[in-house]
Parts: sequence; structure tokens; C-alpha cells
Amino acid sequence: MKLIGWNCQGKGKNLDRSNKMEYLARLMNSTSAQVIFVSETRSSKITPVQLNTRFNIAGSFVVPSVGLSGGLWLLWSDEVQVSVEFSNRYLILAVVVYIPTNTQFLLVCVYGDPYHHFTKMI
Repeated sequence: MKLIGWNCQGKGKNLDRSNKMEYLARLMNSTSAQVIFVSETRSSKITPVQLNTRFNIAGSFVVPSVGLSGGLWLLWSDEVQVSVEFSNRYLILAVVVYIPTNTQFLLVCVYGDPYHHFTKMI
């Protein structure tokens, strides 16, 4: 199983006309990753449906940014089942099942805000 974690530092103009999103699409295709975590998207308007369509994936989960700070995406292929159990602006906690081997694990995706006094857990 392959997982990718990437701090993209902003998604660029939009999903279709952005060098960063083109790079992400190529990275996903070349690695055949089943789970992809993207942090610091700086986007509050992208929906899971848009991500699923743009990257031709089975599912996604979005934590919108607050202004131009943060923003998290969790994307996955049809080889996994993902159940997001908890999320906030700093993390996504999910149960993942890799279908081919029926392996189940807990996935914690964390975004560490550079301003540490803002990262207190609520």
C-alpha cells in the first residue's frame, strides 16, 4: 500500500489550471498511491465532489482553510475504504481498510501550524 503526504502551500489558481495540481495529479498517477494527504491547501471553496472528479478518485474529505491559513484534503482510491472519525483544522483521524488484504489501520494526518500557539487542541 502506498500513501503520500504533501504540504502544497496553496493549491494555486484552481484545480484545473494550476501547476501544483498538475504536479499532484502526476504524482498520484506515477506512484499509484491509494491514500493521499494534502495540507496547507489555503482553500475553503473546494468540495469533495470537485476533488473526486479532478483526480479521478473514489473518495475524499475536505477540511476547509480558515482564510488563507491551513486547509486539509484526504483523498483515496477504490482499493481502500476510509471512515473519517474526527477532524479539525489541524488533523484528520480516519480508519482505513486496505481491501486487497483486508488490513485495517488508524491514520492520523497532522498539519502543524507554523504559529505554534495556535495549535492547541480543542
